[in-house]
This record gives sequence, C-alpha cells and structure tokens, in this order.
Amino acid sequence: MTVLIVEDEPRTARTIERLLLGLRPEAQVVGQPESVAATVAWLAEHPAPNLILMDIHLSDGSSFEIFRRATVSSPVIFITAYDEHALEAFQVNGIDYLLKPITHEGLQHGLRKFEALGQHYADCTAGAVPDLAALLRTVQQLSSPPAYKTSWLIPFKTKLIPVAATDVAHFIIRNGQVSLTTLEGQHYTLDTPLDELETQVDPRQFFRANRQVLLARPSVTALEPHYNGRMLVHVQPAAAESIIVPKPRVTELRHWVSGG
Repeated sequence: MTVLIVEDEPRTARTIERLLLGLRPEAQVVGQPESVAATVAWLAEHPAPNLILMDIHLSDGSSFEIFRRATVSSPVIFITAYDEHALEAFQVNGIDYLLKPITHEGLQHGLRKFEALGQHYADCTAGAVPDLAALLRTVQQLSSPPAYKTSWLIPFKTKLIPVAATDVAHFIIRNGQVSLTTLEGQHYTLDTPLDELETQVDPRQFFRANRQVLLARPSVTALEPHYNGRMLVHVQPAAAESIIVPKPRVTELRHWVSGG
C-alpha cells in the first residue's frame, strides 16, 4: 500500500507516519508535501498513491484547493483540528475525517474503512457479484464515531471513586504521575499515562496543551498571550504551575476553546 501524507507540520507528519507504520508495517510513504502547491506538483509528477492522508489547513491555503487544481483519483482520509469541513470532505474523495490529535484508534478506523471499500471494488473488478448489503453494513459500522471514555473508576483510600469525564478539569503530570483534578477541586492519582488518556477522550472536549497537561474545556477561564508567540492558559481550579501552549498549537487552541 502506497500512502501520500499531506501535512504542513513536520512533527504531526512524523506522528502520522509512525502511527501508520505501526498499524500497517507494509505501507510505503511515497511523499510528504507540505502545501497546496507542492501537493499539486507531486500529483502531476507521480503515479497516484493507494491512499492519501491529508490535512485540511495547509501553509498556503485549504487542501480543497488541490481538488480544483489537480486530478485526485486516490481515496483520501482528511485530518484536521476542526470539524466544520466534514460535508465538503465527503463531497470530494474523502472516505473518513479524523480530528487532531490523531490517535491509534482513529487512524485504524480510517484504514479499515479504506480496506473494506478496496475489497468491494476488487471483487467488482474480478467479476464477482458484490454483497451490497454487507458492504453497507460494514461502511456504516466503520463510519460510526469512535467511543470515548465517559468516566474513570479511581482507587482512593479504601474505595473506588467514579469520576465522570464531564467533571474533569485537567490531567497534569506531577512528579512523574498523572493527577486528575475535578472541576470541584478534588485531586486523584491515575496509573494511566497521559499519552494513553489523550487517545481515550473526546478531542472536542479535551486539548493536549503540552507534554504535561491535558485540559478539559470547562476548566479554561482565559487565554493570555505569552512571549515568543506562545499562549498562557488560565484554568479553574488553578494549576500548580503555569500552563503554556507552544506557538505551533496556539491557533488550534483558539479554535478548540471557541468551539470552532
């Protein structure tokens, strides 16, 4: 399977490639253009890949411009920090629509849909009569939104305390351990790594501010510009240390906080 990754953030592109090769070791990444112009040029000069993983917001504009300037015959899994472009994505070559941060489960979901559709068309090419009802069931199942955790059962003294996702203010790594703080100011220690928690929660409600912090939207009370283009996030309950979002993620943070 040949895959083209269209992404203007090198770090995100590396993450996508790592997740892809972890899920499909046989996959071959044939290119990583970072802009609309570079993608149009790549498509004109190379054979069509089996699949394209494409960010919607590129450095020189929307990736939908690619479809107006080039012939795109490959299926596309769109990747974006925002969810307002879903309809437009499926009006072109989109077969799935993944929200950042990209997770193992989300990418697996898209790859399985790609493979299910590929098998259907392979059967048609071979002259077999396709089971359209089965195909529809498969695509509907794969199109279902991923299930996110709605609560955690946390050991506390001699009890197990249920904490709902809607009650969480933030997860913060302190002294090598993940601390869950609720909106009411209660603190609990979790054994689950922060990277794993990030894959379990709804990205519309939780945002990975930096390596140490995973925020819930209701906890954010204000954003304050910080030096070098970074952003200081004020939360309630207050965190022990300042929560600073690096410059490359500030635009994504703004959209997340505003619900965009």
